[in-house]
Amino acid sequence: MISLDAAQLDAYLARLGIAAPPSPTLEALDTVLAAHLASIPFENIDPLLRRPVRIEPDAVFDKLVTRRRGGYCFEQNTLLAAALTALGFSVTPLAARVRWGVPDDVPTMTSHMLLRVEVAHQSYLADVGFGGPTPFRAMPLSAPMDDSFPYRLVNSPPEAAGTAFHSYDLEARGDAGWIKIYRFDLTPQPWIDYVSRNWYVSTHPDSLFLRRLMAARTDAGTRVTLADGELAERAPDGSVRHQRLDSAEAVVQVLSERFGIQLDDELRRGVMAALPPLLAASTAT
Repeated sequence: MISLDAAQLDAYLARLGIAAPPSPTLEALDTVLAAHLASIPFENIDPLLRRPVRIEPDAVFDKLVTRRRGGYCFEQNTLLAAALTALGFSVTPLAARVRWGVPDDVPTMTSHMLLRVEVAHQSYLADVGFGGPTPFRAMPLSAPMDDSFPYRLVNSPPEAAGTAFHSYDLEARGDAGWIKIYRFDLTPQPWIDYVSRNWYVSTHPDSLFLRRLMAARTDAGTRVTLADGELAERAPDGSVRHQRLDSAEAVVQVLSERFGIQLDDELRRGVMAALPPLLAASTAT
């Protein structure tokens, strides 16, 4: 598995506000996950502006740590996997089919990267790269979370799994009950297989990442997300508060103030040019 070197690990932990490398315990894993979700935002500005997305470990480190940008699952979880490996965790990359906002009868491809992490002989789900609701702690694969946690893992129906392997559905608590986020099994994924998936989601005209501006970060358990001009705050109890942003200037301000995404002049011009038709389209629907 890929791993950060000592200097990179120190820089990554500094980006997260963690003073020193922790031992590979469950408490440390939860601390890293929460700090990563709070410090490194999910965002898709590069594919939206038709800029290439590189997911080689050094390229991801440069973008998310050195240049203090955000990214999506292939970037975020590649960085997390390399950092956790450097901290002494055993990490296995996995793949999921997104079900968030997708009707039950609509198939989806394995377009999402997530991680299986071993701690004290138990396996956990770890994920910092989903642009919607995302668990802010590691989730055990063989034991339930406490009832107060707003996420759960349930067994997928055999006919829905699409695989011979046992599979799980990650679900989030919502105002009207539990909502599916994505479906995955425990088949290890070679890193090279993410290259074609990344190419598809960052370049294919049907990809949502080319048609909508998205950003997300987690703050004290509240998941803050942006979809074009729609800002949402999902509290740990599953309730959601919405705010509509009606101008490109307001969206760029929120990107900076709520998500910590600092745009250079070139990126700012690109985002400002891309936003008006996106805001108009979302208002019309």
